[in-house]
Amino acid sequence: MKHKLISVALIAVLLCTVLGSSIACGPTTTYTLTITSTAGGSVTPAVGAHTYSAGTEVNLTATPDAEYNFVNWTGNVANVNAATTTITMNSDHAITANFGFAMTFIDDVPDTNQPPTNTLPTPNNTNYCAPMAMVNILGYWDAVMGHSNAQNLTAFQQPTNLNTVAEYLGYFMDTNDAGSLARVNNGFPGTLDVDIGPGTTEFVRWDGANPGVPLPPFPLPTGKLGYDWTVTTNCTTDYNLSLAIYTDEIDAGRPLVVSFDYWNPVFGINFTDPQTGETISVHDWGTDYGGSSYPNPEEYWGGDVGHAVTGVGYKLNWDPDGSGSLPLGDYVIVHDNWPTTPKNIAIPWLNWKCLFAVDPGPDV
Repeated sequence: MKHKLISVALIAVLLCTVLGSSIACGPTTTYTLTITSTAGGSVTPAVGAHTYSAGTEVNLTATPDAEYNFVNWTGNVANVNAATTTITMNSDHAITANFGFAMTFIDDVPDTNQPPTNTLPTPNNTNYCAPMAMVNILGYWDAVMGHSNAQNLTAFQQPTNLNTVAEYLGYFMDTNDAGSLARVNNGFPGTLDVDIGPGTTEFVRWDGANPGVPLPPFPLPTGKLGYDWTVTTNCTTDYNLSLAIYTDEIDAGRPLVVSFDYWNPVFGINFTDPQTGETISVHDWGTDYGGSSYPNPEEYWGGDVGHAVTGVGYKLNWDPDGSGSLPLGDYVIVHDNWPTTPKNIAIPWLNWKCLFAVDPGPDV
């Protein structure tokens, strides 16, 4: 028996010498795969450190939780954009599965809150929601996107102060009937829906060289440039049409202004998007209130004046809390301009009055 064992050992040595690494002749090389994940999903294999033999192809699967989606992988995987992919263990690897909140959302749109500053010879009480909602869009195209048809439209304020820019914009909209005589407003608080579009385009165009713009009783701010923009107003009562207008603008990367009959979000639950770091506060509609008073968000206008907010995103056919109190429906994500409300409010698409789609033109 002893001689037989020695013979087997000699045969094994000869095979290793002749065939080399094609058979297991010594210690196997191994590598470590370290897997991590952002919030919003799970990974197979599980998060942690895993050891594999050299050359092993590891199958990877990222599975998003409810209300989240898979974004991509960070690391040397075969396809960083595929939720199911592979990685070949030819060295130690560290990978991360990245998940994001499942919504359509325009990042980095400013969130300017009432009241405006008090630098112009016009009365500035509250009811300044329309200029505040629209100035977010002006600041987005200028200071955030650096759009060629918006540069120095708002950045003449150093540092940029959109509350002051909203004062100028409020004049051109004739907010509180304290501005341009070219507008329709005649004694109403707030801003008439019909004045929002033309007031915006005139302010944008205002550069001291356009005789078509009625000049205000104060000088052109140093450095402000003028451009030709388009603002399309649509006050349709058709649910599907109005929602399609809204979602089409967001899909095109263009935030827009929406006015509502009244504004009283009932506070609900929060979601955080790990991809952008944005927190989305989801609300239902409360009952309407008469009038408005700073800094409370509840207000009712009716007639030709609504509460204006900045539309930045949406999520359709959504039940935010399952069997909870928030309803299944189509939610829009907006920036309100009361300082007591969160930055990103998701609220069902109801009670809208008008939409104001803003197009700065081609970026050249």
